[in-house]
Amino acid sequence: MKKNRILNFQILLFFAMLLPLISFSQVAVKWNKQFTSTIQWQEVTTLGNLIVSSGEGLLGIDSETGKTKWSKTKLSNISRDRFEELPNSPFFSIKDNGVFYLIDQFAGDEVFNSSKAGIAKVNEYFLLYNSDAILVAGQDANNNPIIVSVKMSDGSLSWSMNDKFDRIIAVNELGNDELLLVTLFNIYKLKASTGKTIWKKPTSDEAASVDKLGALGKLMKEAANNMTDLVNIDLRFYRKPDGTTFYLGSQQESPFTTISTSQNPIMKYTSRYMSYNVSDGSKVWDRYLEVNGKLGFVDFTENGLIILPDDGNRTKINLFDYQTKSGKWGNKGRGISIKGGIYNYMKSNDGILLVSQTSSNDFLNYLDPKAGVITFEDPVKIRGSVVGIVPLASSILYITDQSMNILDQSKGLLKWKNNIATSPNLTAEYEGKIYAFDLSSGIIKTIDKKTEEVIELSKTPIFFQGKESPRQLEVLEDGIFLNSDQNVAKVKFDGTTEYVKYYPAPREEGWKRALLYASAARALLISAQSHLISGSIATIERDVAKKDLATAGFISQVGNAYSNLGTAASSYANEAFRRANARITATKSGRDFMFIMSQQDKEIVLLKVSKITGQAEGQVALGNDRTPNYAVDDITGQIYYLTGNNKITSYKAN
Repeated sequence: MKKNRILNFQILLFFAMLLPLISFSQVAVKWNKQFTSTIQWQEVTTLGNLIVSSGEGLLGIDSETGKTKWSKTKLSNISRDRFEELPNSPFFSIKDNGVFYLIDQFAGDEVFNSSKAGIAKVNEYFLLYNSDAILVAGQDANNNPIIVSVKMSDGSLSWSMNDKFDRIIAVNELGNDELLLVTLFNIYKLKASTGKTIWKKPTSDEAASVDKLGALGKLMKEAANNMTDLVNIDLRFYRKPDGTTFYLGSQQESPFTTISTSQNPIMKYTSRYMSYNVSDGSKVWDRYLEVNGKLGFVDFTENGLIILPDDGNRTKINLFDYQTKSGKWGNKGRGISIKGGIYNYMKSNDGILLVSQTSSNDFLNYLDPKAGVITFEDPVKIRGSVVGIVPLASSILYITDQSMNILDQSKGLLKWKNNIATSPNLTAEYEGKIYAFDLSSGIIKTIDKKTEEVIELSKTPIFFQGKESPRQLEVLEDGIFLNSDQNVAKVKFDGTTEYVKYYPAPREEGWKRALLYASAARALLISAQSHLISGSIATIERDVAKKDLATAGFISQVGNAYSNLGTAASSYANEAFRRANARITATKSGRDFMFIMSQQDKEIVLLKVSKITGQAEGQVALGNDRTPNYAVDDITGQIYYLTGNNKITSYKAN
């Protein structure tokens, strides 16, 4: 009997020792692929395609099977810095041996080759989906300016022109096989398929004068174009929604004539606007509309053009008549004064929320565009830069990069005496409520959208280890999930904290780059559904920049692209946008785990951590390699790990 008790105890002890191993079991292998040469790098694009650079060439790998879908053998051993994914497109670019390529990431088709197009140096390019065209500007082998148009569908050259264009500021597809090109000195209306000029007009009277100077004018143009390679010329293009007219805005600066109290001269900015007819390029106005301040926002209304400039403490806003350009607001049409320069505006209900700033503070004002008046007696001072709003029944919930509050737009008063210290990524909307994590108290709060009542949901504060704070909030079926890089927590809807878990980070930050890239891309897809999209993207970019500047730069580009996904309508891009929307949809259903890079003893492991329990359910052991080569698709839960010089193992966490 005693022997049996000892045996039972040994069995229990064995299973007790086995339990940690079960919970940290290896994530299932989906496939292995052996390559014939050394792999340089691998990357998962935001559209879910696996790209591999090797001695065999640049390869597109099927994520489901590991089979090679396409290969570009001439692009072998391409370094990672020569590869760039193009946001809002199915393409990526490669620069190799002086040649610039655009390649379709789905099929591997070469849609542009600068050498074949006769371009020695590429300055800029534009993807024109509705015209099935890629417009590329640069210099030819003799250093002469050249612009070419190639068909996006097959890469063939449609047309090219020399010595006709200055630096391109904007390209606008008009429909009916027509393009509007705005360059530094001239505006062109072209046939998209042939490049034939329908009309050409100068961008300004000064530009027209330069054209009349012959050879000297040509030299002046070349000098100006060379300068714009180093200087950002602020010439902006605006098109009226009805398509009949467009506007060009330019900015001039000059020092104040008054004596400055500082070492540096105080600059005065003036903005000029001109209106043109799209049909023939003729001017609608006989002379410029000139306003004080930096170029700002332009909003088109039924009654005229609203211009919202940035002129510091002297800013005036106004509504201008489309035909006569006369001002309609303020005393004698001179405009309405507002505190600070406007850096953002958001339409809400029947008005416009204006966001302005001085050198020390940010302010809110509410504009009634029909009456042409500011409804607040005094501007409302706020903490942080406004990045998003949620219109409520009788007020506006706004969020900055630091805080949240509710604004009564009729009275110009804030609802709460104390802001909720939070950020866009720490808020979520669910079943008529907005959930927000208050960074100052460590408490999750709820805001009822109908009653505007604020309730403290979590009963105890949540604090993370490793000097981290929560940076992502997600509403699950059974509670609110919070996470940072190394911490996870969940609070039930009754306010009780279910768990707070910490997984120690690897000592080298370089371990986490691929995971950082993947999790940020996932966060962007989630943000693409959000009412606070711009703020979410800005916050993601800022957080990522603290650890990886290169990744942060790409996040900014991708974020802007996802903001406009629904506006493109191209047969060629259909697959790309279908895939992007499918991946966005995949984030809506949520996922019950996340990846965390951690260090267990001396080994580095990529953990699959359950959002339900906070426990690690599986791992991919990365050993003690100090320079691991891996990529993560945080949408599908797939991991790609270089397990040798020329072998990739794919793991599937789902």
